[in-house]
Amino acid sequence: MARPLASPAQPRQRTLLALTVLGGSALALLAGYVVGRLSLGDHIHLALLVALPAAFVLGLLFIYARQTLLWLIILFRANLDPMLNMTKIGGGSSAIGLGGLLNGLVIGLIVMELFNRQRIPVKRLLLQTWLPLLVVMVGTLTITPRLVPGIKNDLSLLSNAAIFLLAFVYVRDKASHDAWLRAVLLSTIGPTLYGLYQIVTHTGFHDFQVGLRIDSTFSHPNIFAFYLVLMVSLLFVVWRGGVLAVSPRVRRLLPLYILVLLALLMTTKTRSAWGAMAFFFLAYSLVMERKLLPLLVIAGFASLLLPDVRERISELTTGNSGMYYQPLNSFAWRKEMWTAALRFMEPSHYLFGYGKESYEFYSRLFYPLSNGVGPPAHNVYMQVFFDGGVMGLGGFIWLLLGTGALVAGVRKTDRMEGFLLLMLVLEFALVSVSDNMLDYLVYNWYLWFVLGTGVSLHFRRMAQATAKLQPSHDTVFERPALARVAQRGR
Repeated sequence: MARPLASPAQPRQRTLLALTVLGGSALALLAGYVVGRLSLGDHIHLALLVALPAAFVLGLLFIYARQTLLWLIILFRANLDPMLNMTKIGGGSSAIGLGGLLNGLVIGLIVMELFNRQRIPVKRLLLQTWLPLLVVMVGTLTITPRLVPGIKNDLSLLSNAAIFLLAFVYVRDKASHDAWLRAVLLSTIGPTLYGLYQIVTHTGFHDFQVGLRIDSTFSHPNIFAFYLVLMVSLLFVVWRGGVLAVSPRVRRLLPLYILVLLALLMTTKTRSAWGAMAFFFLAYSLVMERKLLPLLVIAGFASLLLPDVRERISELTTGNSGMYYQPLNSFAWRKEMWTAALRFMEPSHYLFGYGKESYEFYSRLFYPLSNGVGPPAHNVYMQVFFDGGVMGLGGFIWLLLGTGALVAGVRKTDRMEGFLLLMLVLEFALVSVSDNMLDYLVYNWYLWFVLGTGVSLHFRRMAQATAKLQPSHDTVFERPALARVAQRGR
């Protein structure tokens, strides 16, 4: 296990550690000042000035307090995009900054924990979820026309798998499960407050087609929207008495907070997120509590009275043909682009595609309305098929089906949490039809950590139930079957 930051027992060691921290921070601050001067001339970039000290502190946490580091990432990653973007050096898709360091630290965390022989069924989990897609996408780097963006994107995918596995390392019982999920929910405070500030000050993401959209602390309104769908789904189940225990006072406040988050979701003007949210509420009312169905239906029709909602939905009824110089609506031009992509693909590329991140490279060629700028696929299924061919598409479908099978089993030990986790996977599969979900790093980190947290607790409970029947065994998760899987996976 990772040692706490204050682990040296002798006063001399503590003093030496303190001097190392102070001296290293001072040197890093000086280096940041110099980098800011060299990079920006007379204008000192404050973000660059603090980037190296921040990197130094993160490195210390990685060495001495890895669980604390992950805790801080879960608590604050949703707040950091604006600041992390300011630390980037370089241009375009090849830029790198503190965000890349955080990705590397998350990958390093799982490597270090496995190196310390943390017993989790790594082989089983990866084979059932991320491994096939990762293998294909890493392999397509050999043929990609965009090598650096492809490597960066593959590292992001690897960090998603890493944070999924980290949940199995740190969730050991119901208490730790609840503590980590509380950290996930607490991460909403910053984005909520800043989103409300944007509403009051009329700032945010200005879309020339739909006007002002609230993006809060995220780099795009769509990412904020899907993050809100995830958090509202989780909070709603908590409010209805599942997943984790909360005090009566908190439970009384949850409906109000959920309404605030739903209001923010409306201001993102992301229709696919609205559809995913409606799908969740409909499924919950049909499967879990049918008495809520009339109320949720009324609430859905009431949302149509909001001008922004009504306008965004009515846009889908026009601009579907492009006739008489009528501009295409966002879904219609997506369909035209997907059709053009399929026509562009040659049969020789059906198996392995054109290489990681190649869609944006070629879309400026096969899509005449791109105006020379290659748009992303806005469809994960199309993206992985174009980039990785049938193998890439198969890897992504395997990820969805394998994860779905894992979370479906959670219902054996917790019906409410099992339903929630399955719905999160279905929401992800649904919105992947119309958005670049694999590119939304922050959303993916929270999604996969929540999924891992629930499945890990389920494994522990199953192991404990087996141990009661077979008390003589002392194995991984106290369950013989999982022990054999874990031993093969190391």
